[in-house]
Amino acid sequence: MYFSFNLKSAFQMNLEGQNVSLQNSVKFSLEDAPVRHYQHLDWDSRRWGGFESRPGDVYVCTCYKAGTTWTQMIVALLVFQSTEFPSPLNQLSPWVDLVTDSTKEMHERLSAQCHRRILKTHTPLDGLHWHADARYIFVGRDPRDVFISMMNHQDNTDLKMEKELSLAMGNDVTFTDLLASTEEKRLEDWLTKGFFEWENDGYPYWSFFYHGETFWQHRHRENILMLHYDEMKNDLSREMRKIAKHLDIEINEKNFPKLVEAASFNEMKRKADDLAPVADAKLWKSNKQFFANGCSGQWQKRWSKDNLARFNDLCGHYSSEYITWLLEEKN
Repeated sequence: MYFSFNLKSAFQMNLEGQNVSLQNSVKFSLEDAPVRHYQHLDWDSRRWGGFESRPGDVYVCTCYKAGTTWTQMIVALLVFQSTEFPSPLNQLSPWVDLVTDSTKEMHERLSAQCHRRILKTHTPLDGLHWHADARYIFVGRDPRDVFISMMNHQDNTDLKMEKELSLAMGNDVTFTDLLASTEEKRLEDWLTKGFFEWENDGYPYWSFFYHGETFWQHRHRENILMLHYDEMKNDLSREMRKIAKHLDIEINEKNFPKLVEAASFNEMKRKADDLAPVADAKLWKSNKQFFANGCSGQWQKRWSKDNLARFNDLCGHYSSEYITWLLEEKN
């Protein structure tokens, strides 16, 4: 079954039956999670309800445009110790929150997997069920680069197919419908409006800042690994070793260089038709363009002084340590 999205009632639905603060705060106990319900245009955190977790499950918990598919690929390479997988990456590591098939069908497919499971989610940590025997991986990125990447993502979207897929999920609204007509206004909205009532920013998506801080608050937990996109770009081998250690996977030094090469941008771009999310649905004008180049700093030539001021103001609403980690130059 598909859920029907009603934009006017979305905010009320997200708070239904919950005692949660509407302040821009992410303080919560993992043992009490989930404390929020996230229902967006094409994903719903309630799809995790009733899911039977297994010890060792790997949750890839990145926000949008911060290396989700890249991280899924790295984890799969390490889990299988091979550049060949038993099934396509999108099937091997499905986006559990995505409202396509029914929740029951998704859970049954995951239950049938006999290998160590790699679970993709775009739900912030305060909307997930906590499993102390699972492994969580979060990847942060400079939000300024995230926004530029998202605009490139939008430019690469086939609008006709986006509408068709949206209607198939029971929605008559798409992300494109909610976007302003100019990038300047889109950025202003992203910096000053929230989609969910407890957010101050992120519209028409959700707050990249808030999403990350739900993990940042619990970064010292032994089974949460915080990675940064720029560190992955600068030294992929080092970061893959870090991920392997987090997952208790022993490195085969003879085989490892092949795995690192398979996780490179060039190699993933070469296999874009197999690796790009929903490539089979032809959502992208170019599957290769989905893996653009991961460049940083392009915002410097595209952001106005007014929006830079809005960005600086927004950063003041979040933990200074967290913001420093997101923005500081990485090795």
